[in-house]
Amino acid sequence: MTQDKTSTEALLDAFRHHLEARDRSPHSIRAYLSDLCQFAAWFTDHTGEPFTLKAVTEYDVRDWRDHLAARMKPATVNRKLVALSALYRWAGETGQAERDPTRYVNGVAQQPTAPKALSDQALRRILRQARRSSKKRDVALLELLAATGLRASEVAGLTVGDLELNERSGWVTVRGKGRKQRRVPVHTRARRALREYLEERTQRSKGAEEQGSKLDADEPLFLSQKGGRITPYAVWYTVKKYARLAGVEDVSPHTFRHTVATRLVRDPAVDLVTAATFLGHARLDTTARYSRPSEEDLAEAGERIGR
Repeated sequence: MTQDKTSTEALLDAFRHHLEARDRSPHSIRAYLSDLCQFAAWFTDHTGEPFTLKAVTEYDVRDWRDHLAARMKPATVNRKLVALSALYRWAGETGQAERDPTRYVNGVAQQPTAPKALSDQALRRILRQARRSSKKRDVALLELLAATGLRASEVAGLTVGDLELNERSGWVTVRGKGRKQRRVPVHTRARRALREYLEERTQRSKGAEEQGSKLDADEPLFLSQKGGRITPYAVWYTVKKYARLAGVEDVSPHTFRHTVATRLVRDPAVDLVTAATFLGHARLDTTARYSRPSEEDLAEAGERIGR
């Protein structure tokens, strides 16, 4: 039993390194590994055999899908199937698996809806809680997320030199998925919050005797509590903290991203190509999904019918 467990852990550890090399976010990696651990445990319980790549058949994957579909939403089931498919695709590329049992297994049908976005009121409540804290770093971080929709990993990777703040405009240079680089505009309110944060940092690091001096361009834009570069998890934690204080549930940095994307795509003055470039999407269909109604939109429409 110990040997089987160790071999599974070794396999997933190697897969984790693969995902990290592909520049996947820490949140996505944790979700993939959690889903795969769940499948491995289910497989052993379901078949009585230890989990190995070779032991899994297409029938097992179908049984796994049906087991999940009876208990979870289609989107959750499909996400878990994607994790298993990604594992076998990597295993095939590295010669660890001769066949892919997920290849011909379809996901669970689901009504296409847009990802969850924050309402204007909910977003303001979260930003208001950050301002009440008087922590300029947290205010600047949340305002930047609300203005740009950057991924947590993108925010964590920013340097001072990536930020360009002018009187009437602002830009941030972002290194996104696949190490692709793009420039994203920063609106007035976010620029103001970033200036206040950087001014405070300059005073603390340079001292009162060096007023007017600037931070080095290669310094991290956002620092951790210990003075090092902030991590994607710390970005996630900061968002969760103020959302909880504001009484807004199910919020993450990606919720901010969904909110920015939804506003861009539903603005008649912004075309789809511009929105995709702003968000760093490689495919237009990724951006186009934000034009669909969300579950909240559908629920509101249903309520209107009953009035």
